[in-house]
Amino acid sequence: MRFAILLVILAALCYSCGEKIFTGDVNCDECYTNKPDEVDLIIEVTLSGGYSEVPIVIYRGEIEENQVEYIDTVFENPYYLFVKADRKYSVMAKYEKEDRTLYAVDASKPRILKVTDACDAECYVIEDVNLDVRIRKDFLDF
Repeated sequence: MRFAILLVILAALCYSCGEKIFTGDVNCDECYTNKPDEVDLIIEVTLSGGYSEVPIVIYRGEIEENQVEYIDTVFENPYYLFVKADRKYSVMAKYEKEDRTLYAVDASKPRILKVTDACDAECYVIEDVNLDVRIRKDFLDF
C-alpha cells in the first residue's frame, strides 16, 4: 500500500513540472542562460559519389501532413536551418542518378531542456536537432 501511494506521489511530481529538466552530461559552454525560442536544425546529406547538390524539403510535422516549412538545394554539408524549437520537423532529400530517384527522409523534434545543477547557474541545452538524410553505403549504387 505504501508503495502504491509513493508511486502516485512520484508520478504527480513528475507531471507537475512546467519545464523539461535535463539530467545528462552537460557541456556548460553550450548552455544558454536565456531560454532560446529557435534552434539550428543540422541536416546531413550525401555530397559525394556524383552528388554535388541535393534538393531538400523541410516540413513542419510529418511529411504526410504536407506543411512545407522550407525548400532549398544543399551544396555544403552539413546544412543549417534556423527554426522554432519544440516542434517536430521532417526532411526529405532527393537523389537522382540517370533515370532513377532515391528519397531519404528523417524527422526530429528539437527540444530546449533546463539544466539546474550541472553548471554555475541554471541554463538551457538544446537536443534533437540532427537530421540525417545521407545515402547509406549499401544504397550508393542504387
